[in-house]
Amino acid sequence: MTKTPISIEITESHPAYQWAKRQSDSVNAMGHIGTHIDCYTTTPEQHQYNPDTVMLDCSDAMPDIKAVSALPLKGKALVLYTANLEKNGYGNDAYGKQDTALHSDVLDAILEQSPAFIVIDSYGIGSHGEQHRNFDELCEQHNCFVIENVALTHAMMDTLTALEIEFDTTSASTGKRCEVIAVLNE
Repeated sequence: MTKTPISIEITESHPAYQWAKRQSDSVNAMGHIGTHIDCYTTTPEQHQYNPDTVMLDCSDAMPDIKAVSALPLKGKALVLYTANLEKNGYGNDAYGKQDTALHSDVLDAILEQSPAFIVIDSYGIGSHGEQHRNFDELCEQHNCFVIENVALTHAMMDTLTALEIEFDTTSASTGKRCEVIAVLNE
């Protein structure tokens, strides 16, 4: 087993950091850059988790209901590899323009399987704006939390078996910085 950090570190010189500092609610904005877990209505009970994973290759298209309906997700982390970060880098126009939104019926089918987390190598599972937040809140209602902007690679498709997730549950931001480590069976 090999462990590899897959959290994105944002330096003060990064445009996303500069954007967050300029926001009227910079504390909240800072929590939503880089790798973070969204917690709009509730926060996970613990600050550390070690879920097994189910990884889906979404680099050509986001999954449909058929692709997710029979997945064994109970208590696991569903990891969505979109290739957005690997292909475009973090926080630029190309990254923000790639469509990585799930269809609402697909999200419902995922949540029926009771995953603990949905992890994505992009800005979220919903379109920018209202849908993004609504999808995150819907996940929270099902005791599932979304972790965004994780540095996944195509090479992890066959080797990722688990994640080590740690975050500060006391952070005032609705986006809580998150440390994620990939456990790989190589």
